[in-house]
Amino acid sequence: MRNKPTANKNHFPPLLHLSYVLQQSADEILEQEAGVGLSAARIMSTLNKSVPNSQRIIASELRQTEANVSRQLHNMKKQGLVSITKNKKDSRQRDVILTAKGAKKYEQAEKMLKKQQAKFLKILNAGEADILELAAQRLS
Repeated sequence: MRNKPTANKNHFPPLLHLSYVLQQSADEILEQEAGVGLSAARIMSTLNKSVPNSQRIIASELRQTEANVSRQLHNMKKQGLVSITKNKKDSRQRDVILTAKGAKKYEQAEKMLKKQQAKFLKILNAGEADILELAAQRLS
């Protein structure tokens, strides 16, 4: 049974608002603690240090446009977080791998994000936290 909130401050859907708040918070924490933003961390989560991924695959996995991923990767390359090379079989494609610096930054970012999630889930009781995590996994 779904309970309606008693004090709805606006008509914006609560799950979308929560998603926005969590993303903003994560972006701030990552910028301050790891020196990368949430968008870069999401891209790094799709990469490996030894197996290249194409920009197209990254965009598909993240459900973003290739143009958006390309812009972000350009900035990440400037920071030394990724290496981008032409694909040997198809010169129109770009292969992306995580650099050692990128892998270290992503490790920091992942720790920060897990810490943020744990802090958020502490607000809920154990059963609620389990249900929310399961629902989030199913929805994503």
